[in-house]
Amino acid sequence: MTVYVDLVFFNNLAVDGTVLLATAKVRHLRPTRTRLFSGAILGALYAAVMFWAHIPYLYSFGVKVMISLFMVLLTFGYGGPLQLARNFCAFYLVNFATLGGVIGLSFLLQSADSPWGGMSFTPDGGLILKWQMQLGMFIVTFLLSVWLFRSSSETRKKRQELEQLFWEIEIKLADGSWKMRALLDTGNRLYDPLTRIPVMIMEASIWREELPAGWCDRLKEVAPDQLLSEMANQSMEQYPWADRLRLVPYRGVNGNTRLMLAVKPDAVLLSKEGHPPLQVNRVLIGLDGGTLSSEGTYRAIVHPDMALADAASSAPSQPA
Repeated sequence: MTVYVDLVFFNNLAVDGTVLLATAKVRHLRPTRTRLFSGAILGALYAAVMFWAHIPYLYSFGVKVMISLFMVLLTFGYGGPLQLARNFCAFYLVNFATLGGVIGLSFLLQSADSPWGGMSFTPDGGLILKWQMQLGMFIVTFLLSVWLFRSSSETRKKRQELEQLFWEIEIKLADGSWKMRALLDTGNRLYDPLTRIPVMIMEASIWREELPAGWCDRLKEVAPDQLLSEMANQSMEQYPWADRLRLVPYRGVNGNTRLMLAVKPDAVLLSKEGHPPLQVNRVLIGLDGGTLSSEGTYRAIVHPDMALADAASSAPSQPA
């Protein structure tokens, strides 16, 4: 069999460079082009020398690991033992993921008359899978594998970042208590204009049984001031939460000023793994007639000021 060492070199140069670049993306690093090129050249030279010179110990496990380690060092630098270990593990993770993708995609695209066509058995009962791939197919499947790996890594990273914004909250009001999952919205700057109390948002359906009959559904179409006006006309002053109801003006997406029905709770407790529990006493809960999350991931939106509250030993709430 004829092996063209120059093709081996340039093929491995492209592959090693792509893997190192994908590793940099996974680790959120920005190596210079010189460093990236140096690491890829080292890997390509190693692959070419294996065909050019017959040196048995070059095929050993230890030498392969050492070459990989030097490639990572050349590309990303040292940065301490922990940083080096993370870069090295990420490099092999990308290698295994892309190689597995190449082999999997090649067998998926490969057509054969029989599933046994690419298999053979050794005299001692071992199974040999014959794998052949043209250069063009290898390049296509390799790039597709890298893209799939990067896409899944970015999706996982975004999901992890979103998880950091989730809080478990408990609303205490009179003798009742309601627990739910909430999303911290750093862009929420809604305050009561008179008291400057922050306003969090919650689905009104959570309080379907506590609100006056029909309010939960009517909030989608009827202005909250009209609901309060009907309450006054129907002499519903005996409603237990009557003195807790507020109207909070806010600006809609179209620039028009609207009113939101809000309720003053006794306290809102926030908790999250790895974070001390918080208690917020000065807060209003704005009621949304719809669904905040189409997937049902959360049912309330936390005001960013609430995450800056004191620990759960806060002073008793003050009337708004």
